Amino acid sequence: MLASLRLAPLSSALLLALALGASGLGCKIRQDYVPAEMPIAGATECGDATCSPGQHCADPSLSACKAGCLTDANCSSSQMCDPDATTSRQCIDRPTPDMGMSDSLAGCKAACDYYLDCGLAADEAAQCRTDCEGFTVDEQSDIAQCGDTVACSDLPSCLGVQCVSTNDCPNDQSCVENACVGGV
Repeated sequence: MLASLRLAPLSSALLLALALGASGLGCKIRQDYVPAEMPIAGATECGDATCSPGQHCADPSLSACKAGCLTDANCSSSQMCDPDATTSRQCIDRPTPDMGMSDSLAGCKAACDYYLDCGLAADEAAQCRTDCEGFTVDEQSDIAQCGDTVACSDLPSCLGVQCVSTNDCPNDQSCVENACVGGV
């Protein structure tokens, strides 16, 4: 009786909707539904417009998008901005271990750029990119494996070294040639 008293003020349409929902006959959310406000990987804001993956904002005051990328943020999640291109950079597929030589080289160089974000000095990151060109495909793939899918704190163990930057060393030690030295 208490339940019927609580339901009495509800409209019959609402009661019908509740009954249909409880029986599984009501509205169902489609599994492939993505609300419009969900961010799309690689889409970037540009004034009043949104640039699609593979485009960058050329002029936010005009809401003008332009083909190509400036950073990985302009590419879909399975792609990266070509690290070897100097002009007219395009999104390319992220390298995987089974890709060929040029993709291994791109992955190796992209990993060096990521190491810079993890504290590697700029000159060492530049040297890393240069060194990639002399590595074998397997060595390039090993370096690429330790790219942006590995947390910065796990980078030394992934690379098989003691440190990548002084941030990885305890007790005021410095990172010299990938080893922690000095300090207390």
